[in-house]
Amino acid sequence: MSRVLLRAAWVLLLWALLVVPVLAAPFVPEQPVVPLDNLRPGMRGHMLTVLKGAKPARLPVQIVDMVPQRGTVKNHILLRLLPSSENGNPRLSQGMSGSPVYVGGRLAGAVSAGWDFSDHTLALATPIEEMCDVFSYPDKPVGLGLTRSVKNRPALSLPLSMGGLSRRAAAGLEARLRVPVEVKPYGASGELPLSSARFLPGETISVLLVWGDVEMTSAGTVTATSKDGRFLAFGHSFLGRGAVNFPVARARVHETVVSRAFPHKIASPMSLAGTATQDRTAGVGGRMGYFTPSIAASFVFRDSDVPGLPVVRKFRVAPDAYLGAGLLEGIYEGLFDDQWNRVGQGTVTVTLRVEARGLEQGWTRTNVFFSDSDLSGSALKESSAIIAGVLTQAYQEVFPIGFNLDVTVTQEPKVLYIEDVTVSQDARPGDVLSVQVSLRPWRRQPIQRRLKVIVPKEATGICELVVRGGGTNPFGQIAVEGGWKAINGFDRMLMEFSAADANNELIVELFHDQVDSKSRKDGKKSVAELLPEEKEFLSETKARRIKEGTLRVLRSEYVVEGMMKRLINLGEDAGKDGAEK
Repeated sequence: MSRVLLRAAWVLLLWALLVVPVLAAPFVPEQPVVPLDNLRPGMRGHMLTVLKGAKPARLPVQIVDMVPQRGTVKNHILLRLLPSSENGNPRLSQGMSGSPVYVGGRLAGAVSAGWDFSDHTLALATPIEEMCDVFSYPDKPVGLGLTRSVKNRPALSLPLSMGGLSRRAAAGLEARLRVPVEVKPYGASGELPLSSARFLPGETISVLLVWGDVEMTSAGTVTATSKDGRFLAFGHSFLGRGAVNFPVARARVHETVVSRAFPHKIASPMSLAGTATQDRTAGVGGRMGYFTPSIAASFVFRDSDVPGLPVVRKFRVAPDAYLGAGLLEGIYEGLFDDQWNRVGQGTVTVTLRVEARGLEQGWTRTNVFFSDSDLSGSALKESSAIIAGVLTQAYQEVFPIGFNLDVTVTQEPKVLYIEDVTVSQDARPGDVLSVQVSLRPWRRQPIQRRLKVIVPKEATGICELVVRGGGTNPFGQIAVEGGWKAINGFDRMLMEFSAADANNELIVELFHDQVDSKSRKDGKKSVAELLPEEKEFLSETKARRIKEGTLRVLRSEYVVEGMMKRLINLGEDAGKDGAEK
């Protein structure tokens, strides 16, 4: 994400903080309202919903009965859609959620539920007074505030419509979100312009989780508006996440598809027109003409085996920390799958770049991965963990924020196998040891790499030399895991992410004077007996050991696999104990 976009997003953030109150005023519909107590079975009225295009159609309805409920919504209105000379025999469909129902010209409620494989002329509606209570909850501050994931599904099956990814990607996202995800055969709508036009009851809108070259949306209908610029829609929850900041777009219905399971609308978002701020059981509430910053994301794919320009996909994700982390993980995996277009062995170089408030120069992590069976299944695990850590970290606000994932793949097993290590069998404290490592590329002749390590002046006895690939027995956060240290800031978190061993590193390390706690009668160590690694962050340990010369790291474009050890005799012990050569 460019600095220009970051600056623009930050301006929007400051503006939003000025105009959005923490606790919204009671919602008063602009449309005349009829209370639930005044409704009776047999009364007739009409509902407004879009069947095709953008203009709402008027469909006759009849009240069948009042259905009491236990829960947040205390009552539902049971309706039947009636045939008409103008619209024939319409059926309830996905996308009609929120369609306003009028009796005697006054707003009674919104369509909210139906039944699969049943009489699609029957519908449940949420009373308007219960929908108005959506705004009795405080709004969520703009930014990446933490929200609780709710597993409950809306009463009306409300699938997310996804474009720009495969069915395999949809299955993964469906498992993460616990809601149905349907793949649109016609792709994503691309970048959406802003619109200042107000919503009208009966118009189709799309709530957006992802938009751009990848799209995840759910279509519904506007129920009511207020003079202060707010709106109600859906008649039930979207994802049930409470106070939210989900962009809302004006949508166009291409067609309403007849289905025995459940008819549905084919709809596409056309322009951003507001933000959903409440996602409650009785409906979705939001503000027209109010736009929150979003998470900017991009994906760059290169296939070294196929000549041509890289594939670039750009998209935006709704500003929700935990939801956003899961969405990015699923989308990046899906994009990788779609572009790689195969399952099997391969090597991938993955570069993740994070740009955010407080990161003037950005932050980058590069690693190389090899899999002999399913490359896409293992290539992005590290990046996904970092993205989740950045979005959900508790240290400081880093919004606006952007992620760029750049991958380069090849079917070739780009792996270096450690075959042999040669080093002097004895040395003196302070000596410089020349270590020769024999590495074999896959099915090629071995290559030699020479590195130098320094024996500390205070070392005695026998030292252990370890030569390994970065992914073999990698360094851990010993002090953190042992309870001696705690990561306490965003900068520190990124520093420790950077310090983690990478698979494409050849690591040579010399160990000496290990303290064994078993030598104490109580089996415990004093603070003075702790190894330096037990008192340092990983980044501090590696920096110290590189400076003293007991650690050397050589980066390559290959995954380095394997580990070998050698023993080095020091001082008076030199030549004893049969040290290996």
